Amino acid sequence: MIDQIGSTSFEGSPQGSVALAMLDEWASEVHDGLVRKSLIVDDLLDLRSELADEPLLLIEIDQFLSSIPGKTVVEPKWWAATLATLQEELAQRLPAGAAVDS
Repeated sequence: MIDQIGSTSFEGSPQGSVALAMLDEWASEVHDGLVRKSLIVDDLLDLRSELADEPLLLIEIDQFLSSIPGKTVVEPKWWAATLATLQEELAQRLPAGAAVDS
């Protein structure tokens, strides 16, 4: 988890809402079958690009990128848990009323 000291806010910026929408979409696509590792890497890199101005969230994303299990496929449970963690981190940083409906 990200240390709350030096926490950033997305107030006045749509990037948090866009990133949360991305996470919501990916979470809705997680099914019971194995997930290609390359898809997870691509998604996390897209999220990293979207949140380039948020150093604490970049650290969190980098930690997930470095800990992706498996050689070519990943259990959906790991991916779903990762997405849930990132959704929670983003939701905590969005100003009230800025979260998007999924």
